[in-house]
Amino acid sequence: MAEASGDLEGPDFEKGCEVDKVADGEMLVGHAFGEAILVARRRAEVFAIGATCTHYGGPLSKGLMVDCTVRCPWHHARFDLRTGEAIAAPALTDVSCWKIEKRGQQFFVTGKIDKKPARRPKSSPASVVIVGAGAAGNAAAEMLRREGYDGPITLIGADKFLPYDRPNLSKDYLAGTAPEEWIPLRPPEFYREQNIDTVTNMSVTLIDPKGKRVVLSNGHSLGYGALLLATGAEPVRLGIPGDDLPHVCYLRTLSDSRRIIEKAKSAKRAVVIGASFIGLEVAASLRERKIEIAVVGKHPQPLEKIL
Repeated sequence: MAEASGDLEGPDFEKGCEVDKVADGEMLVGHAFGEAILVARRRAEVFAIGATCTHYGGPLSKGLMVDCTVRCPWHHARFDLRTGEAIAAPALTDVSCWKIEKRGQQFFVTGKIDKKPARRPKSSPASVVIVGAGAAGNAAAEMLRREGYDGPITLIGADKFLPYDRPNLSKDYLAGTAPEEWIPLRPPEFYREQNIDTVTNMSVTLIDPKGKRVVLSNGHSLGYGALLLATGAEPVRLGIPGDDLPHVCYLRTLSDSRRIIEKAKSAKRAVVIGASFIGLEVAASLRERKIEIAVVGKHPQPLEKIL
């Protein structure tokens, strides 16, 4: 998501702002050089970063400042106020970081800080294989590059698609309010530019830790210097007669969500089994499609184990 905004608000930090307008532990949104900027103060230090979360464009000024970090109010992505670095999921991309100059009782934003490339660690594996191409596997591959690792990285996923935003499958995408173009975490060219090899529609059938290799479902083997398992979880199958009938759906993949959307076009009623986060998100999304919903859970109240 772009950080620039067509509707810039707040003070123009290029022209200066009184330091006292930002109390210790508070934030102020403004702009400079045509971009929305968030200024935050921690004791005597004043920081300036991009004001918009890079995940889904949430306003960081409405988030929570903790020490020298700010958390997005929408999905709790976290950014370092000193560097703009994205340091917690679900954000993958840093926000911009800006230079601050103090002149008397005012501060001025004077320009964007260019990020320096990380140095390769002194000791690192010859290659890295990541089994699982979901959000965790993708984030691990990206972080290796951000931290300066320049050896071979291979990302293996059983899904036929490149890494995508799985939580959206039960939310806006399922509700019909988010286009499928929003779903991929990165475009294909990103992986080429970062020299991350992606292996899709493939599972790992054997791990040979002594020989440091994995065997793929097509029979090929792949060696590794370091192996990371980020395979995620599968939905619990009902295991009862009829659970394989055509109108019974499970939700895990983009293909699953597409199938539910297709069936929802002619459905009048849906029964959702599971009354925790994903089940309730599915129920809410299908209600957006004007479908009558019944939610079945094993506890007296939804989300009972969590709340």
